[in-house]
Amino acid sequence: MSRYNGPFGAAVPRHPDFHAGMMAQALLDTPFVQSAKPGSGSSSGSGPGKPSGRRWPLLVKLAVTVVVLGALAAGADWAGIAARLSAADPWLFAAGFAVKALTLPFASQRWRAVGRAAGFSLTRWTAFRLQMASGFVGQILPGSVGADLLRGWFTWRLGHPAGPVMLALLVDRLMALLGVVLIGLVGLPHLAAVAPPAVAGTVLAGALVLAVAMGLLLLAGRIPRDRLPIPKRLRDGALGRTVWGAVAQLRAMAGNPAAWAALGHSIGVHLATITATILFARSVGLPLGWLDGLAIVPAAIVAAALPVSLGGWGVREGAMVAGFALLGFDADAALLVSLLIGLSIAVLSLPGGLFWLLLRSETAARTAVPTSHGGPDAFPTDFSR
Repeated sequence: MSRYNGPFGAAVPRHPDFHAGMMAQALLDTPFVQSAKPGSGSSSGSGPGKPSGRRWPLLVKLAVTVVVLGALAAGADWAGIAARLSAADPWLFAAGFAVKALTLPFASQRWRAVGRAAGFSLTRWTAFRLQMASGFVGQILPGSVGADLLRGWFTWRLGHPAGPVMLALLVDRLMALLGVVLIGLVGLPHLAAVAPPAVAGTVLAGALVLAVAMGLLLLAGRIPRDRLPIPKRLRDGALGRTVWGAVAQLRAMAGNPAAWAALGHSIGVHLATITATILFARSVGLPLGWLDGLAIVPAAIVAAALPVSLGGWGVREGAMVAGFALLGFDADAALLVSLLIGLSIAVLSLPGGLFWLLLRSETAARTAVPTSHGGPDAFPTDFSR
């Protein structure tokens, strides 16, 4: 087993089961039909082109999406929904679509900012291409996690070190979560006024848990790894070194202005989604106000990001219907607004298919050229140094 230098100078084993080819299969081929390759006629059922144990989570998430959407559709008054849609204000509808489109540059700039904080640089155009490609494929991947991994994988294939890219993926998710929590706290007083105490209390408790966890993480990063009160075997193992190296890197990034710029872009993404929801609601005759949007939309954003359905479909609609019900709005109208948000995301993601194909071609040309991060089949993850 050969070895190569990891992203922070650590020697990392290059194992044949841990290379970019398998990651390409997981991130690019799994959502689509895999073609059988020569020599794949094994009866084990685990070869290329055959179902494997990695497929069942995708099937479960597909089932969740279908069941939730089916339940909502079965109880909906589709004639009433069609009537609302036909009478929609076209100018407000177009404004909602345009505002929703602003989430794309905001999200791409967030990725560019966390990359800068992690130690690699992207141009605005490259960051936008990566965002568009990952957004397109993310429509059939679970929650936002699959799209994030695809964006990181393409970023690495463009020649950026794997360790900083993986760190940037983690920080990108943290900033997205922190941004929606901050917005949720702004809307919390209005939520407390219209919802049962348990609902507002759950939101507040979640925010406090996140704040405490992040604080403990930053404080823990000050402790040298060799002084951790855990067994030496765990502390000095590959997993221990990787985890604690990542914690130390996160703590170092906390003082980086680029990381906080990413938080600003994250807030911009969520505010654009909330504004688009308000505009779509008003276009179909629902008098949704700003405080209403700040109170209920953050929960739908979090629900859609959970890796429990495909592209957030189903759970987003369920969360939106439940939130609108707290405000006294009709469930059918809430379902319509949520579907408009989902459809706007899908339509805006369609051009990403071209970016995805171009990035696949561009990065495939790089695989034959050894790079400074260990060659085309090396995807190091050691944060220990």
